[in-house]
Amino acid sequence: MARSLSLTAAVIAAAIFPAPVWSQVDSSAALSGRAISAFNGRPLVGVMIAVPAARKFAVSVSSGAVGLAGLPTGQQNVLIAYEGRETEEYVVGFSGHRTRKLTVVLDVDAVDLAPVVVQTRFPDADWRDLGGFYARRRAYGGWGRFYTREDIARRHLNSLQTLLAGEGIITRCAGACVPTRLSFGGICSVNVTVDGMPFWEYDYENIPITDVAGVEIYRNDAFGPVALQTTLHRVDRLTGERSCGSVQIWTR
Repeated sequence: MARSLSLTAAVIAAAIFPAPVWSQVDSSAALSGRAISAFNGRPLVGVMIAVPAARKFAVSVSSGAVGLAGLPTGQQNVLIAYEGRETEEYVVGFSGHRTRKLTVVLDVDAVDLAPVVVQTRFPDADWRDLGGFYARRRAYGGWGRFYTREDIARRHLNSLQTLLAGEGIITRCAGACVPTRLSFGGICSVNVTVDGMPFWEYDYENIPITDVAGVEIYRNDAFGPVALQTTLHRVDRLTGERSCGSVQIWTR
């Protein structure tokens, strides 16, 4: 990756060196972003997004929103910084007459910011990362159960097993050990994915709770996001029929 450019250096460079002609003209390429906390999904103020080649930067406001206009088209390096800490640069493609929308998910407590920087999509899109988790939390809060790191800490949950047991999901062994729950008087298996990948083994419970960034639980496949249907609709290994519900686990 390209060498990181600090905010101070960016400001000094912009003041000393005249900006290229193309940066003085609105190229119709723009960036619109939203910075949120990986801890609870709330907006973050003071997150800087810079495009060093364009000598432009902006800082997120109280709503987490941040934007840049008049950017050159093509592949550009984008730098994220917060409270004096910065990341390596991310390559983002810009097109004329279009606004590139980004979601920046920052773990502000981490030594290395290592943000999740993703293109903002609709909640129903195939968005399998922490940015998608928070988008679905906003859109599907009435259909699923969502646990952020803040929720886990507030409830003093010490393991995934404890968290899921509170939702009626318990691992049962009958030839194979699988997570299950009661449904219409019977027992059916619940599909589990970790970071968007199917996770058939029951030892997902061995994932340290401190490594968990978010958990989303759907008690019925019909209530899950459309893009996740290929993951949710799996055969129940206990009954041979379609499974009932799913658990999506996202790690730090």
